[in-house]
Amino acid sequence: MSGELSLCNFKAVLFDVDGTLVDTMDKIVNGLGDAFEHFAGKRPERDEIRQLIGLPLTVQFRMKVNPEASDHELNEMIQYTISRYEHHKDLERELAPAIEALRLCHQAGMKTGLVTSKNAQEMEIFVRHFSAMEYVDASVNASEVAQPKPDPESVLRACELLSVAPHEALYIGDAIFDMQCARSAGATPVAVAYGSASAEVLERENPALLLETPEALLAFTRDSLLQPTCRERNRI
Repeated sequence: MSGELSLCNFKAVLFDVDGTLVDTMDKIVNGLGDAFEHFAGKRPERDEIRQLIGLPLTVQFRMKVNPEASDHELNEMIQYTISRYEHHKDLERELAPAIEALRLCHQAGMKTGLVTSKNAQEMEIFVRHFSAMEYVDASVNASEVAQPKPDPESVLRACELLSVAPHEALYIGDAIFDMQCARSAGATPVAVAYGSASAEVLERENPALLLETPEALLAFTRDSLLQPTCRERNRI
């Protein structure tokens, strides 16, 4: 197993959503591009938009449209963006191997959580069609914390909900903000390089493990859970 990191050493596994469990890159890039063009009169390049993914919409709009935007203006931008996400929703697809990794962790008796930069409205829409919510014990979205990712508050809140210490949790995500959030909270960061950021960019954040594909994430999960210590602990 790469680097000998094992899920057996943790009580909880936290997952980012966009780019980790679900391929939403095309939907988000197109939706955000529509919104930036509508409100700022200019559509950023695709790679420029991808670098923003993992931050809350409020932060993205203050960075790219108006740093002094009022709450009312931000809400207008957010509602428009969500409408554009819905317009492009056919571009979204679940990543079956990553979903299976989540299911196996839950089945093995690990506590599972979602930690996302989606706001409450985005999350409400998401859970309506996400096929694996039955395997999720807790979730934290950007509306539920004062300081979203990359601040550690989201991971700390998830650990509190799951009744585990941060060092007992592993956080899997595709953005540098996930890595920064996990490390600042005292959790172990695992990077997946099939979402918003490249392997080269993620490696600069020194994750405990970097996985190139959803299939690699599933293989890591299976290998961990099949270790004798894991099987004995979880009776699987």
